[in-house]
Amino acid sequence: MRIVIIGAGVVGLAAAHELLGAGHEVTIVESGDYGQGPSHGNAALVTGVLSFPVPAPGSIGIAARSVFGGNSAISITPQFSLDYLRFLLRMAWATKKSNFVVGTDAQDILTRMVLDGFAEYQEQGLNFEHHTGGSMHVFTSRQAYEQAVAVFDGFPELKKRIRLLEGASAVHEVDPNLAPDVEYAYFAPDDLQVEPDSVMKALVASIEQAGGKLIQHSPVTSFETSDGVVRAAVTSQGPIEADQFIIAAGVGSRGLAKKLGYSLPLFPGGGYSVDVHFEDDSLKPAASVLTDVSHIAVTPLDWGLRASSGMIIGQPEPSVAPTVIDKLIAQVQEIYPDVPVDDVDPGWAGLRPMSADGVPIIGLVPGQRNTYLATGHAMLGLTYAPSTAKVLRALIEGDAPEDYRAFAPARFGAHA
Repeated sequence: MRIVIIGAGVVGLAAAHELLGAGHEVTIVESGDYGQGPSHGNAALVTGVLSFPVPAPGSIGIAARSVFGGNSAISITPQFSLDYLRFLLRMAWATKKSNFVVGTDAQDILTRMVLDGFAEYQEQGLNFEHHTGGSMHVFTSRQAYEQAVAVFDGFPELKKRIRLLEGASAVHEVDPNLAPDVEYAYFAPDDLQVEPDSVMKALVASIEQAGGKLIQHSPVTSFETSDGVVRAAVTSQGPIEADQFIIAAGVGSRGLAKKLGYSLPLFPGGGYSVDVHFEDDSLKPAASVLTDVSHIAVTPLDWGLRASSGMIIGQPEPSVAPTVIDKLIAQVQEIYPDVPVDDVDPGWAGLRPMSADGVPIIGLVPGQRNTYLATGHAMLGLTYAPSTAKVLRALIEGDAPEDYRAFAPARFGAHA
């Protein structure tokens, strides 16, 4: 089967790798260079635990207060747009406890495939930087710790994947470099650190070796369609015909879906990260760490560490002020006081695709019979790339289980 994938971020590349391995003929079309945007600048954490969608109970209130200042894991950028208002109302609806449970159960379908997916990459001989340090969500307050752990009470299968660490000695036994006031944590020992550029480079090499095509600097401008079937994606270099199409263009998926008559409830969520370089391994975090007060993620990598931010809903353009980067570096030093910060890259900023209910969007574009969406992964594009690829393969080959309907764009309605 001839398949065209639009978008060469980590999700599109993972899909191409999976489909080529199944014997399909695959062409990837990318408007710029492969592996840019959030695929490049993400937190470098691969988690088999964090199945909770961004719209959680109470999160919209926190985000709304952020408009008037404050330091929040989630914040909102005001926009005067009817589509954006509808998006926020849908997101608010998703924070209802019963809807949050539905979203978490759906997202955990992908989460349960994550670690096996990356293990499979290693078995296939893909060469990329990865570490098995696990991840920790750390707390200085017992009350905040207990509130965070309570979220797991409704999800016993998820709770089995974490270890509770109470008391400074238990926490610092896992990571002795943490600040002394960190006294509580939950630890996911099976989580991974994966350097995103290295895994994308490995995927591209595998794709090219398997006979796949990667066409860069070739944006899709329109589609040739008839009777609900896309015949070709029209690019700046001409039309490309195929039997099946996948739109995996991150935030750009919304504009591409609109060319097919579908209003996708997806908006950008801005984020930023900074890379701190140092050679002394003894000073690195022992695990990826997510903080409770400053709401940052810190991940150890070969060259030092990466620190990244939360979710800025509706940010129209990727940007980060030098003062924000300075604050992020200061927050790293608060949690890791001994980390040297004299060799820091300029900050990265990007836009991550955020669905209205926080659950990835994987399935047929409503009104089309051969064109699929694969977007809306928010901060978990790297984590969910292999899982999404397997879902897409099952959908395209016609043997998808019933529960994959949880990802279908049709859940938002035929026209959204």
